[in-house]
Amino acid sequence: MWLTLRAMALVGLVCVCGHAQTRTLAVYAEAGRALDADSISSMRTEVQRLLAPAGLNVIWKKTSERRSGEDFELVVVASFHGTCSTGNVKAATGAASLADTSISDGRILPFLRVDCSRVIHLLGDRAEASDIGRALGRVIAHEIYHIVANTTQHHDTGVAKATFSARDLMNPRFEFDAWSLARMQPASVARVSGGAENTGR
Repeated sequence: MWLTLRAMALVGLVCVCGHAQTRTLAVYAEAGRALDADSISSMRTEVQRLLAPAGLNVIWKKTSERRSGEDFELVVVASFHGTCSTGNVKAATGAASLADTSISDGRILPFLRVDCSRVIHLLGDRAEASDIGRALGRVIAHEIYHIVANTTQHHDTGVAKATFSARDLMNPRFEFDAWSLARMQPASVARVSGGAENTGR
């Protein structure tokens, strides 16, 4: 009986500690041009799916709704450039990225910019709303990784790798690897969960 009570108490402690490590990330953004409701829903779902294993609970707020006194553990401001419509896909010029994060004096700032036109061009004009939303979610999650982990480094595989292909954006199975997830967790948690991963590299 005593062993059973101790086991139940330990389970409860683990649950409480795990919950305490969950942080709220507020993303302030206005909808991209020609981005419909289905795409927005798919985008938000994908961002949450990718970041949940890092202990991040994402809430979305309109930039115009920001009020003084709001207090979130992490805040990111996102903006969309170009058009998110598949009706007028134009060839992208140059080698610019699908998205980028602001950096000042070597410090990563909590501002990210998504080039919607380039994402749409990579997907092609036959992409469905759910495909567009999922692709945008992956691009956004990649930039959030840089902001939360406070790093410009990329990884070899997964959402934290340097470049995405159309296959990466469309593949049903595409997520952060364990090493990258650990980088986004608080230092005390990352040391425990990421230690085994790092020692083998």
